[in-house]
Amino acid sequence: MGRMGQAAARIVGLDLARGVAVIGMVAAHVGADASDPGGWAWLAIAHGRPSALFAVLLGVTMAVMVARAGGRSDARGVRRTRARIAARAVLLVLLGLVLAELGTAVDIVLVNLGLLMLMAVPLLRAPSWVLLTLAGAAFALGLVLVEAVRPEGWWYSAPVIGRLWSLHYPALAWIGYTLVGLAIGRLALERGRTQLLLVALGVVGAAGALAVRIVVGEGAITDLGAHSYTPLEMTANTAVAAAVIGASCWIAPRLATPLGPVIALGSMALSGYVLHVLVIDLVGNEMVYEPSNVALVVLVAAMLAAAWAWRRWLGQGPLERALTSVSNTAGELVAPAPAGTAPR
Repeated sequence: MGRMGQAAARIVGLDLARGVAVIGMVAAHVGADASDPGGWAWLAIAHGRPSALFAVLLGVTMAVMVARAGGRSDARGVRRTRARIAARAVLLVLLGLVLAELGTAVDIVLVNLGLLMLMAVPLLRAPSWVLLTLAGAAFALGLVLVEAVRPEGWWYSAPVIGRLWSLHYPALAWIGYTLVGLAIGRLALERGRTQLLLVALGVVGAAGALAVRIVVGEGAITDLGAHSYTPLEMTANTAVAAAVIGASCWIAPRLATPLGPVIALGSMALSGYVLHVLVIDLVGNEMVYEPSNVALVVLVAAMLAAAWAWRRWLGQGPLERALTSVSNTAGELVAPAPAGTAPR
């Protein structure tokens, strides 16, 4: 397979993983699990893991952007990529703040994701061992720092900066997900050996976390509950994310046609996420407080159909198109492409 073919396969696999993450987030918000009458017990997997997958995919995406701009050794390319990522991060924060003003029952993750991107920008050229060491420190100490700061005060509810230690998706701990994603994104994801390795490490890591929880019992470090942000939960979520990314990169090129709607949704994950929040706002918070799997199936089916049709006839997603335009402009302002070459 040529370089263009490898790049295309890699993108398709990551789009599939993003599509899975979007569907998982929708399921977490409007789906009925075992805690609801008539719910589906297996929907428990949608709590905590899809949002963590998004955070890991952030890092993967940033690593891919650096590679496409010439790699870590290309100083101009890295400067350009830093500007592009910072611009995207600011837009995510602004969009997240706007969505939060709707007052839906959804805890909007976009502000936190934008903050994670800004935190990771200085580390784009850091060696992978440094990224993984810092990620481990964030998993081990993030919750401790969050709990130390969390007592009510002006700093706790400060706009944007308060997301460092927020009740949900605290960036001080969550930065670990994104740093692991940066390291994963540097791997040859188009290769079957790498895909198998990610799946194997993910399965072993998730199984190991579950074994520790069974042997040691539940505690401040070993709680595996969704959004508990303990070292064990975050390690398990990272393992699941690695397995999903590896499996997606293997499956997507082979089943691109039947999985087309999911891949299309993943290619416009931001638009899909915002759409489901707007639907909840339109229908009412009862959609979250009184979940229904009928509503879940209808909403997901509608999103998949809309994404497939949009991509087929209009191409890039609406919000993604705006994001790309603004970020490319920012990159060109900071590090203009040499004369006679197209911006990367």
